[in-house]
Amino acid sequence: MTQRQRLHEITRYVRKHGELTVSRACELFGASSATIRRDFSLLMEEGAVSRTWGGISRKEEEATDLAGQPAWLRETLFADEKKKIAATAASLVEDGDVVMIDGGTTTYHMARYLANRPVTVITNSILIAHQIDLERQSKYGAEVLVTGGLIYPEAGMLVGPQAIKNIREYYARWAFLSVGGIEAEGVTNSSQLVVETQRAIMEQCETRVLLADHSKFGRKSLCRLCGIGEIDLLITDSPPGQADLIDNLRSRGLHVVQTN
Repeated sequence: MTQRQRLHEITRYVRKHGELTVSRACELFGASSATIRRDFSLLMEEGAVSRTWGGISRKEEEATDLAGQPAWLRETLFADEKKKIAATAASLVEDGDVVMIDGGTTTYHMARYLANRPVTVITNSILIAHQIDLERQSKYGAEVLVTGGLIYPEAGMLVGPQAIKNIREYYARWAFLSVGGIEAEGVTNSSQLVVETQRAIMEQCETRVLLADHSKFGRKSLCRLCGIGEIDLLITDSPPGQADLIDNLRSRGLHVVQTN
């Protein structure tokens, strides 16, 4: 097990069970106490957990905006919801389609559902490209084109002028996009570089699909991505307390699909 995999599993365990001791972690992950203590220290530095006597615990109030946190940490939040959203998004794709997939912790899960399909995937995510390569069982699976560009820190995403230039060389049926926040006024994300790359993807695709779990509703990130009218479809779970916002989005003509 790699360190990233171990950190992911430690964080998921703590979120589910509330706390984890060094000794119990050694048993679960087959690692030395020195290794586990280093992992715990890293998680505490990232703000993912709190320190306890002999271990770590779930933070009572978790940060609502993890845009600046590494992808492995963001992946642990609402993982089951993200997988269902990704599966629903992938079910829209037909054999032979060309799709553009924006980097993100929800879009990332589309890799497993498309890896063995006869489709072409254009992505600015080295994580998605790598996962498709791992999941593909033969050379007849998905063909993957990576945009190139500047690696955005801690996200495994390629952004900047070179990424945008390369994106504009292609056309696709579908654009699958991540998001930082959704309000009635529009869609936002955390970085100007990320938003500029997403806009380029949107310009080159026939149908624009937003993938967002309920934690993104009613939030506003740093940069405006687009208005609600520029998105064709939103795939989400069931946002608690956000029924009015969902109704508002639908009244504006946005097609919303909610997973179970």
